[in-house]
Amino acid sequence: MNCNQKEKSGPLVSIVIPVYNGSNYLREAIDSALAQTYKNTEIIVVNDGSTDGGATEKIALEYGDRICYFSKPNGGVSSALNYGIRMMKGEYFSWLSHDDVYNAQKIEKEVEALSEAQSKHDLVLCGTEYIDKDSNLIKSKRKYGQKTTYITDAEALMHLFEKRTYNGCAFLIGKCAFEKCGGFNEDYRFNQDVLMWTTMFLNQISIISIPYVGVKSRIHNGQLTRKGISLFHEECKQMSDYLLPRLSARTSKKWRFVYAYAKYNAKYRNDAVVKRIFKEMKNR
Repeated sequence: MNCNQKEKSGPLVSIVIPVYNGSNYLREAIDSALAQTYKNTEIIVVNDGSTDGGATEKIALEYGDRICYFSKPNGGVSSALNYGIRMMKGEYFSWLSHDDVYNAQKIEKEVEALSEAQSKHDLVLCGTEYIDKDSNLIKSKRKYGQKTTYITDAEALMHLFEKRTYNGCAFLIGKCAFEKCGGFNEDYRFNQDVLMWTTMFLNQISIISIPYVGVKSRIHNGQLTRKGISLFHEECKQMSDYLLPRLSARTSKKWRFVYAYAKYNAKYRNDAVVKRIFKEMKNR
């Protein structure tokens, strides 16, 4: 697709690719977006203030009007995603990290799954497989369901805390969901996705999970998620200020959200958050 989109059947899907110093993998990501079998798409590349001497921008500009290219001052992945959401013309949003790859039917399969939606805000989630820095498949790391499943907001929230976060690039998200819940929190560098999904589930947004493996997620040493452990823990403490009252209000004998949130933080050694949670639980 290009920025001069012609009318096609089905809803317009905006594939947003935030990138910072991504000349090593960006071309592979864009090519996978252009190769989608579902053609009613626009591809938005947001250069988040790269400092690589123009290498990232040079790659993006090679695609001409086949993509929509924007450059902005550096503000982190959340700011780049929010910029893309503001610029998108599509009814649906699909995030593609610059170092990840879509399989060819990712968007097509997710759009088809919208027929199972019970609300206009429902998310669609495909499966994920993992690749190394050289794009070789890591067969031991593959996450996908066996059949299409409707996951309620409460079930999705429990799954997030018990199984760790969802892969944001595996979602298809209606723009209306962001209008309901707001955008990604730009103060966070490591927890913006967890906070976004938790906010959506607390706002009664559910998931349609499909068995198609639509995303190849790359694992490599250059990822920001492998750096800044102290900042990650500090963000978790800040996030708990927002989440704990809301999770407490929704907790019941059936849905033990606060306890699940404590276990989630324990997995990541967020000791200060865990202590605070159990202190508040004792005082209830």
